[in-house]
Amino acid sequence: MRKIFQIANYDFKRLALNPIALIVMAVVLGVCLILGFAYKIEPAFLYTATISGETTQEIYQNFMSNNSNLDSKMKLDGILAEAKYYLAVQDSAECPEFEQLEDVNKQFQNIYFEIEKFHSTGSCTYTTNNNINAIKTAAYDLNNFLTNYDKLDEFQSRLIFKTNQFEILTEISNYFNAQVNSNASVTRILQELYKNLNKINSLKEIVNDVFTWTIDDEIISEFQEKYINKAQAKLNKITVEIQQVAKNNTQDQDKIEYITSLITNYKLMCESAKYSIKFELQLLLETYPVTTKDLYNYTVIPVEDTKLELVKMNFYLDKEDLNYTQYQAPLNFNKASYKVTTFDHAYFIISIVGFLIILFGIFCAYKLFGIDRKNGKIDLILSQNVTFNQVFAGKFLAIVYSTSFFLAIFAVASTIFGAIFYAILPNSILAIFNLTTAYTIHPMLFLLIKIAGIEMQVMFYSVITLFLMNVSRKFNLWFGISLGLFVIATICNIFLNNALWYCLFPFIHADVTSFLDGGTMQAGFLKTALYTSGSFFISIVYYLVVVALLYNLTKQLFKKN
Repeated sequence: MRKIFQIANYDFKRLALNPIALIVMAVVLGVCLILGFAYKIEPAFLYTATISGETTQEIYQNFMSNNSNLDSKMKLDGILAEAKYYLAVQDSAECPEFEQLEDVNKQFQNIYFEIEKFHSTGSCTYTTNNNINAIKTAAYDLNNFLTNYDKLDEFQSRLIFKTNQFEILTEISNYFNAQVNSNASVTRILQELYKNLNKINSLKEIVNDVFTWTIDDEIISEFQEKYINKAQAKLNKITVEIQQVAKNNTQDQDKIEYITSLITNYKLMCESAKYSIKFELQLLLETYPVTTKDLYNYTVIPVEDTKLELVKMNFYLDKEDLNYTQYQAPLNFNKASYKVTTFDHAYFIISIVGFLIILFGIFCAYKLFGIDRKNGKIDLILSQNVTFNQVFAGKFLAIVYSTSFFLAIFAVASTIFGAIFYAILPNSILAIFNLTTAYTIHPMLFLLIKIAGIEMQVMFYSVITLFLMNVSRKFNLWFGISLGLFVIATICNIFLNNALWYCLFPFIHADVTSFLDGGTMQAGFLKTALYTSGSFFISIVYYLVVVALLYNLTKQLFKKN
C-alpha cells in the first residue's frame, strides 16, 4: 500500500500542484465568483399564495374575502371542491352525458325511419306537416351536447370519446345543422339527407362503442380517505392557526410572513388533494384497455413523472408538522428557490465546475496512462521494484486525489462566498424526492452528495479513458474518443434520459444537465432511466459493478501491454 500511495502522491503533485493547473484553477474560480455577481440570481417564490395586506388583520380579511384576484378561502376551497367533484362523478351510478347522447341517438333513429319511409312512399311525417322541426331539434340537441361536453375537463364525465369519434360527431352535427338551416324545401332537404343516411348509422355505432368508465367503489373510498379527508383535516388545523395569528393586529414582519406561509400551506393542501386525485385517475386510466393518446381531451402523461408528482403530493398531505416554505429547490440557470441562499450559490458554482472537473479527470487519465506510457515514464516506474498492479492503482488514485482536491477547493470557496453575500437557508432543510420516498436532508449534506456524484462521474469516465488508452498506442485518438463519449453521453442524458433502452448504459452524467432540468437529486445526480424507472440504490449498485468490472479488465490489459 505504501508504494501505491507514493506513486499516487507523486502523480498528484504533477497533475494538481503544477503552476499551469493552479493558474487555470484560480482563473476558473475567479470567473465563477465574478459570475456570482454578474449573473443576478433573482429570488422567486417556488410556491406561494397570492395574498396582500400590511398587517396580519388585513391579510386575514383578504383571505376571508371574495376577492377573485386573491387566494381567498372561498377560492381555495373551490379547488378542493373540484377534487370532490372528480370523485362524485366517478362514484355516480349514472352517466348524464351518456344518457343525453342516447336520447339524441333515439331522435336520429326516428329521423332515419322517416327518411327511409319518404324515399319508399314519397310521404312521411315531415311532408305531411310540411316542416322538419323534429330534425332541427335533434340537430340542435346534438350540437348542444357536443358544446357542453367540450367544456368539461378530464374526469368530469365518465363518458370518454376517442378523438376520431368526437370528430365524426362534430361533422354529423355540422352537416345536419347546415341542412336544416338552408332555405331549401322540405322535400329537397329530405332528398339530400337520404344520400347521407350513413351519418346517422355512424352516430349509432359511436353510441354503441363509446367508452363509459367505471371505477370500483373501494378505490373511490380509498381516494376519499387518502386525499380529501386528509386535506380537510389539515385545512381545519391551518384555519384555526390563521385565526389565532390574525387576532394580533400587528405589522411584525415575522408574523406577517408566518400567516402568509399558513395561507400558502392552505393553498398547497387544496391543490395537493385535487391533483393527487387527478394523477391517480390518470394512472388508473393507463391500466385500462384504451390508448390515452387516442382519447379526446385527455393529456398523454409521462407515467414515471406523474408518479413522482404523486409522491410529492402525498408527502405534503402526510407531513402535518412541516410548512412548505421549509422546502427549497437548489438554483441553476433557469430555476430559482423560495429564497436565494448560501447553498444556492454553492450548487450553482459546483454545477458549472463539475463539467470541467470531469473533463480534467479524462485529461488526467490520458496524461498518466497515455503520455507517460508514450515517453517511457511508466517503464521507469516499473523498474523501481513495483508491480503492475501497484502502478495501475497508484496512478488511478492520483486521478481521484487531483479531482477531489479541486472539487473541495471550489466547494469551500463557493460556500464561503455564498455565506458572505447571500442569506442562510431558514430551517436548513431540503426536501428530496424519488419515486418511492420523500425525505428531508440538510443542504450541506445535499452539497456533499452533489460533490460525491461529480466524483463518481469522474471515476466512471476516467476508467473508460484508461481502458481506451490500453487498447492500442494511438493515445491522441483514444483521448479524443473519450472526450467525444463524454459529450455524447451528456447530450443523450439531456434528451434521452427517459428512454428504456438508455438504462442499459450506466452513464453517471455531468451535472451540467441539471442546468436544463432542475437541481435536485432526481435531476442532477445519477439521472438515468434506470434510476427513474427503478431506484437510487439499484443505480448505485449498477454503476459500481460496471466500474469495478471495467477497472479490473483495464488492469489486465495494462499488465498485458
